[in-house]
Amino acid sequence: MSSRIAGHAIVEQLIAFGVDRVFGVPGESYLDVLDGIYEHRDELEMVVARHEGSAAIMAAFYGRMTGIPGVCLVTRGPGATNASIGVHVASQDASPMVLMIGQVPRRAKGRQAFQEIDYGAMFGMLAKDVIEIDIASRAPELIARAFTAAVSGEPGPVVVVMPEDVLLEVCNAPLVPKFPRPDPQPAEHELARALELLRSSSSPVIIADSIGWDAEASRLLRRFAEESSIPVVTAARRQDVIDNESEAYIGSLGLGTTPGLEEELANADAWVLLAARPDGLTLTQPEPHLSAKERHIVHVHPAADVIGRVFPAEVPIVSSPQAFLRAIAGQVPPSDARRAWAARLRAVSDHAAASSSRDQAAAYMRAFNERYDGATMTTVGAGNYTAWSQKHHQYSNFPTQVGSHAGAMGVGIPAAIAAAFAFPNVDIVAFAGDGCFLMNGQELSTIRQYGLDVLVIVINNSRFGTIRDHQERRYPGRPVGTGLENPDFVALAQSYGADAVRVSSPAEFAAALDRMKSAQGLRFVEIDVTERI
Repeated sequence: MSSRIAGHAIVEQLIAFGVDRVFGVPGESYLDVLDGIYEHRDELEMVVARHEGSAAIMAAFYGRMTGIPGVCLVTRGPGATNASIGVHVASQDASPMVLMIGQVPRRAKGRQAFQEIDYGAMFGMLAKDVIEIDIASRAPELIARAFTAAVSGEPGPVVVVMPEDVLLEVCNAPLVPKFPRPDPQPAEHELARALELLRSSSSPVIIADSIGWDAEASRLLRRFAEESSIPVVTAARRQDVIDNESEAYIGSLGLGTTPGLEEELANADAWVLLAARPDGLTLTQPEPHLSAKERHIVHVHPAADVIGRVFPAEVPIVSSPQAFLRAIAGQVPPSDARRAWAARLRAVSDHAAASSSRDQAAAYMRAFNERYDGATMTTVGAGNYTAWSQKHHQYSNFPTQVGSHAGAMGVGIPAAIAAAFAFPNVDIVAFAGDGCFLMNGQELSTIRQYGLDVLVIVINNSRFGTIRDHQERRYPGRPVGTGLENPDFVALAQSYGADAVRVSSPAEFAAALDRMKSAQGLRFVEIDVTERI
C-alpha cells in the first residue's frame, strides 16, 4: 500500500466497504477527508445537505432502508451538535449509521479549543460506540471497526472522531477487507421449543418490527403467517414488513393506527416478538401485558442483550429474522382455533378502519390511493398528520413506510431524499405537517440540486396539532405556543424550483395529483385544512 495521508486512507476504506455515497455538510475540521472524496469522486459521491441535522437524518434512513451503514460527515462543535438528532433517530430505530466528525488537533484537546467537544461524553448514551482515530496508521482499522459495530447485533449508530492533525499524517496501513456481516442463526433447542409453543397455541400473535429486516424477510413472514393461520400485527410505523393485502395482516400497534388492537393482545396465549424490542410507541403500556400469567413469549432478535429486557421471554432466540423465518417455514400447520382468533382480531381492525373512514383525512387519502399504490414509498416526520398515511394507506413492499420511532419532527423531507437516492425508480412521497415541514424544509434545495423525483405533501392546519390536542385534553381552552403564523408555502416551494399548488378539498387534491403523478423532479402540494381538523 503506497503512502497517503490518513484523510485519504479513510475515504479509501469507505470505498473498500462498498460505500458509494455519503451525506454531510462540509467543514474545515476535515478538509483532508473532503480532498480524499475529490480524489475518488468517480467512486464516492458526497450529498451536501443544508443542515447537519438533515444530513444525519438522511444517513440514518439510508442505513435503515438499505441495511448498509449510512455515512454522515460533519464538522466539529456546531456541526456535531446539529447532527445529534440523526444519531438519536438511528438509535431509536436501530438503523446502521456512521457519523464522522472532525475534531480539534490532539495537542489542543482539553484546552477549551475552538469548537471542542468531548464526543465520548456527548454521544455515549446515544451511539453504540464512539471511536477516535488517534493514530494515522490505525485509520483503516478503526473505520472498519465502526462499520462492523454499526451492523452487529442490534444495528445502530457509531460515531467516529477525526482529529484534524491526524488526518494530515501519513498512513501506510493497508485497507481492511470487507467480510460478510454476522448472521446469527437460531439454536436448535430454542427453535424446537418455539415450534412446540406455536403448534399448541390457539391464540398466538406475531408482533413484527423491522430490525435487520429486508424484502426476503417480508416474503417469508407472509408465507409462514398465512400457512400457519397466525395473525401478524406490526410495530408502530412498520406496516410495510408484510403486504397489507395478506389475510394474515390484522393491523398495526401504536399511535392509534388500529384502535383496540393492543387491548386484544391481552387475550393472546403466545406472542412472537419478531425483530422487535418492542419499542415504547408500539406497546405504550407494558404493565398489563407483563402481568399476564398464561402467556408464552418467544422473542427473536439479533442481539442477546435486547431479548427479555422489557418482556420476559420464555423462549429467547438470538437470530436474524430471515434465519428464524427460514427455519420455521412449513412447520406449523393451521388450526381452526387460530383461524377463529385471527378473525376476531381482523374484526377489530375492520371496525377501526370503518370508524376512521369518515374522517376528512380519509377522503383525501382515497384520492391519493387511487393514484399511488402500496409500492409507493411514503415518508413522515411527527404530528397528527402522520395518521393520514398510517390509517388510510396500505403497503405492499418493504421498505415503503418510512418513519421513525423517535418521534422527531422534520424527518420526512430528509428521509425522502435518502429514499430517492436508495430507490431512484420508486415513487417517493413525503408527507409533512406545517410545523414539521419548517423544521427541515430548506432541504427542498437539496432535492432540487440533485434532480431527485420527490412529491412533497404538506398538510397545513396552522398549529402544532399534536401538542394542541394534548393541551386541550389536559387544560381545555388554554392553548400556549401551539398556534403558527406560516409563510406562503406554495410561493416558498416555487422559490426552490418546485411545481407547487395549494388545494383545500379532496377533489382539488385529486386534480393536483393527476398533474403531479406524470411530472418529474420536485413537486409540492399544500393541503390547507386550517380550522377544519
